[in-house]
Amino acid sequence: MIVVVVVAVVLLAGGGSGKNAATSTSGATTTNAGKTSTAAHHSRSSRTSGSAGHAANPAETIVTVLNGTEKAGLAHQISGQLQQHGYSQAAALSGSPPGTNQVTVVQYATGHQADAEGVARSLGVTHVQPLESAVATLAGTAKVVVIVGADEAAKLP
Repeated sequence: MIVVVVVAVVLLAGGGSGKNAATSTSGATTTNAGKTSTAAHHSRSSRTSGSAGHAANPAETIVTVLNGTEKAGLAHQISGQLQQHGYSQAAALSGSPPGTNQVTVVQYATGHQADAEGVARSLGVTHVQPLESAVATLAGTAKVVVIVGADEAAKLP
């Protein structure tokens, strides 16, 4: 019962009630040898669709790399670079994004702009934009997609 009161006081006092923060509470009551206890679990998400969100740990960020050029193996090279920067879930996928792709761009799903900006910094890419629907169909479950352009093809052997 004390836990419930403490939780209520924290919630009413606005514990961490940021403008973009979402808070959820779930309670569970269990009985064990005649004793009843209530446990409350809180999860907080401060993810936003703007750049104010915090980037996830690179190892937790799922990144798809697509080759937007004719140079074979380019997406694999770039995904290897990302893995060296801690993006262990970066993977090259087959599939050609639409367009001429002269410059490399990092695209992101809603709420993952900060993640995309981190990926872009790791690669030295300056173009970051929301995920286009034509690219989303190629991205699988990734929330961040790198489309390697001719600019990167010119830099790599």
